[in-house]
Amino acid sequence: MPTKPALRLSRLIASETGKDGIKLNRLTALINEANREAGTNCYVNRRMLANIRDNPGKIGLTLNGLIAFNTYYRPRGLGLQQLPILETQGVLEPLMDAQRVVFMLGARPRPEERRNDISLWDTKSQAELLTQASRLDVHREFDIEPVLWRTPIDPAAIHRERWHRILEEDQASVISIGSPLASLSSEVMLARMFGVEQFKGPRFRSGRQVPFFFVWLPKSIQHFCSSFALTWRELHVEHAALATRVKRNQTAAFLLEGKPHVVPAEGKAWTMYGIIAAQRRAAGNVWLVVSGLTGPATYGVTTMVKEISAELPWSKGKHSKVLWLPVKVKIKAGQTTPWSGDTREVVEAVFDGEPRLWSEDTELASEKLAGKQSAG
Repeated sequence: MPTKPALRLSRLIASETGKDGIKLNRLTALINEANREAGTNCYVNRRMLANIRDNPGKIGLTLNGLIAFNTYYRPRGLGLQQLPILETQGVLEPLMDAQRVVFMLGARPRPEERRNDISLWDTKSQAELLTQASRLDVHREFDIEPVLWRTPIDPAAIHRERWHRILEEDQASVISIGSPLASLSSEVMLARMFGVEQFKGPRFRSGRQVPFFFVWLPKSIQHFCSSFALTWRELHVEHAALATRVKRNQTAAFLLEGKPHVVPAEGKAWTMYGIIAAQRRAAGNVWLVVSGLTGPATYGVTTMVKEISAELPWSKGKHSKVLWLPVKVKIKAGQTTPWSGDTREVVEAVFDGEPRLWSEDTELASEKLAGKQSAG
């Protein structure tokens, strides 16, 4: 887990002089040329750039050097006056910048017994994230908000609930645990982050699409509708054989950027998928969703939050781009006895590829949809 912020200049120089980039000599010349044209009387040399890129912990930066870099990078929107000179890597540290952190967990109401049931896997996921946060040595106010399940969804009813008011206030950092099928807060937060309507069938193969879809067994979803889920009907055009198996409750699946990953309903071992999605909100607080195809997959996804080293974008005064990562989780079935309950075990979790940024006018779309849905 990162403990020190990284020097942004190191990454900027490394990205320009990487495998397919320009040479250090050329970058030095470009920076000095930009400063001559601007009349700053500031300059850099090749050795300085090499040290910043390769040994940032052992360099000393002068004001003239910082001005030289700012003059070169500012026209690209990367100036030192526009972005912090230090990068906070990962998701956990910016998540804990807020004084209050709220965990939202899906719950099944049992009014006759005056209790709400929360998944074992979701509580394990919360414990894992609290363990990760404790290593940062920060002291924050932690809250738990149950998100009571129901279907079909009455938008007016959920707007009156406490968890939804916390999202509308948009001041606390919020962690929603579970897929949209497990927690309604995950649907609402993902829809705002990815700029689509919530609790609507996806426009599969037309219009604006999200980069991933859950495909649950029909017997599990009842009449639930999510903008991040496909049924066998949407699958049928491009994946007819898979659609037939889903319709028969034989198989679930996860579509990642158009590619289906199949998960048999029965078995002794499975590879399941999930996602981590994070966004810094306009007030500086962070929304984080950890979401797996099933409960064990969600827990496996949660264990990978601490491994994120990519920077969560910062756009002061407006919502940032969404940093999201798909996670592949290996799960096995344990030995079953009449009293053992859920014996599934998470064997391994790994990222599937590099971090992605969702940037297709997300802020504008999500703000419009948030206003529309609040008005509804």
